[in-house]
Amino acid sequence: MKRILRVAVLVSLLSFSVMAVSGCATSRAAAGSLQPLRQATVDGAAQVNVVVKSYVITPDTLVVPAGKVSFHVENRDVIVHEMLVVHAQTKSFGLPYDFSISRVIEDQIDKPGEVPDIQPNSSGDVTLDLPAGRYVLLCNLVGHFQAGMHTLIDVVPNVQ
Repeated sequence: MKRILRVAVLVSLLSFSVMAVSGCATSRAAAGSLQPLRQATVDGAAQVNVVVKSYVITPDTLVVPAGKVSFHVENRDVIVHEMLVVHAQTKSFGLPYDFSISRVIEDQIDKPGEVPDIQPNSSGDVTLDLPAGRYVLLCNLVGHFQAGMHTLIDVVPNVQ
């Protein structure tokens, strides 16, 4: 019995170690390790293609150079979404949230821009001039942020 218990513990530790090394144990790997710095541009702006669906925001890159950044947001859901670009206050977002209305309090955040009211199976665009920093892409329709509809991107100094 002790031998079976030891084997079970060793297998559990080994599984946990493999997950930690592969990055599966974290919700977000270091942005720089996922993809090279985005160089695709549209009219001189770094292009970020974003898909919104089922309370998930998925950009095709997590790192872009500072300066003009163009977000093309495609809603592949059956309900309306929006995408706000918000300067993250801390690594854990640090955004003021009003639980009584299930929304981030927009007049208390640094919001460079947004793509509002993207209808199902349609898209919208916004081009922003973003300084280096960490930003949250989020949907702030009632309950969507709380349901997990947000992700982080890093805007890094442009070295050309």
